[in-house]
Amino acid sequence: MNKIYISIVAALGLLTSCLNNQNSHGHSHDVIGGHAAHDDHAHEAGALSYTLFANNFELFVEFPALSVGQTSSFAAHFTDLSTYKPVSDGKLTVSIVKGDKGIRHSVDAPASPGIFRPSLQPKEAGTYKMLFELVSSTGKVTFEIPQVQVYASADEAAHAIEEEAEGDEISFLKEQAWKTDFATQEVILQAFYSVIHTSAKVGGQPQSSVAVNAQANGQVNLFAIAGQSVKKGELLAVVTASGIENNIDIKMSESKIAYEKSKADYDRAKPLVAKQVVSQKDYLQIESQYKQDSIKYYQLASQVSQDGLKITSPIDGFVDGVHVTNGQFVNNGSVVLKVSNRNKLLIEAFVNQSDFEKVNGIFDANFTYGDKKESITLKQLDGEVASSNAFITEGITRIPVNFTAFNNGQLMPGMYVEAFLKTGKKENALVIPLSAIIEEQGMYYVFVQTGGESFVKRQVEIANNDGILTEVSSGLSVGERIVTQGAYQIKLAAMAGDLPLHGHTH
Repeated sequence: MNKIYISIVAALGLLTSCLNNQNSHGHSHDVIGGHAAHDDHAHEAGALSYTLFANNFELFVEFPALSVGQTSSFAAHFTDLSTYKPVSDGKLTVSIVKGDKGIRHSVDAPASPGIFRPSLQPKEAGTYKMLFELVSSTGKVTFEIPQVQVYASADEAAHAIEEEAEGDEISFLKEQAWKTDFATQEVILQAFYSVIHTSAKVGGQPQSSVAVNAQANGQVNLFAIAGQSVKKGELLAVVTASGIENNIDIKMSESKIAYEKSKADYDRAKPLVAKQVVSQKDYLQIESQYKQDSIKYYQLASQVSQDGLKITSPIDGFVDGVHVTNGQFVNNGSVVLKVSNRNKLLIEAFVNQSDFEKVNGIFDANFTYGDKKESITLKQLDGEVASSNAFITEGITRIPVNFTAFNNGQLMPGMYVEAFLKTGKKENALVIPLSAIIEEQGMYYVFVQTGGESFVKRQVEIANNDGILTEVSSGLSVGERIVTQGAYQIKLAAMAGDLPLHGHTH
């Protein structure tokens, strides 16, 4: 099959006003979709295929070489590159134009998802411009093939179009690609960065962790365990006070007496300060004492239960540490539990001293975690660099670099992640997604798209990567199109080696 691959096509308006009187359909209705009679001795016209790109759509079209009086049927495959799924609706018009004359034919819907089947029956030989105009729910797009030859006869077309050898090309049909997680991407130059690859540990930000203390000496009765999610005000434990000095009733009585006395002093002083009977200084001291006694009394009242003094969670979060055992005797002020906020994270990475000159320039990072090596950017975590100063302390031989972030629901304090720290911008690097890379015995490969359903395996040399993208130092050129998702499926197709040829299922 003769394959022609066009990488960039501008979207052009369809020329309709300049077509001749037969333009509405190209030929009569009884001919469209039918087959003209062939000379028994005529050769079958060779097949052509084109791959075109415009406005984030791909057109892969196959059709017999055009010849006068012969009906050529098209198999036009349209892919929405934003999803790499077939275009499932729309009207397609195919035209050939020479000067101010031409013919066209339209179909109002795909024959099957993604595949439109218009036909043309040329009237005159010559060199034409071919246009495909698709109007669908996803928008309007036009593709152009600048030169298409119409031959005087099918026999001439058959001799003019020679079949090309398949060579090392791998066939992977559109119908297969549409059913899998598949995508391609044009290779372009873009900015990239020096990357420090290291490890990091996820923890909670300092302000996100709160120690919960006992407010009396006594025996603790726990109601929460490590890892448990808790709400603010939720009961965590009760301390049963022991000894006369820790008797809850006595504490409540003392607190109430102090509160009532300071309240009476405040109520008495308030009108007297206006008459200057009580000085402003004395009044402020009385007011301050009243507020302190009020807070102590109401806090204690809210914590008292029949079983003892309640310990409640000060924030929403989870119990990330229990520092006592159930039934243990605790002292007033000792830490019973620690509660942390799940949402606020501190990610601490460590850089080797040999990279100290790069540390101050660190401005961003990506992180990879889990068995599946899932990656996430600092921006996706709504995070920022908290500290990136080149210093070390006694006993720590690596340079700490800290990031603050908000949890995406997949990170948790205590887990380790791979960190890719960005520093030092490099302009005009050839960069592709890591998902495009296939590794085999220490060698790296990508699959380059040579046609709509044709791919070749290409060895590449890679340099730095940031966990999501990698710089390619050799093996690819700007403007080529590579498989970025589904490379493994192409590899399986190559290993199978017995896939049917193009057009077998179209």
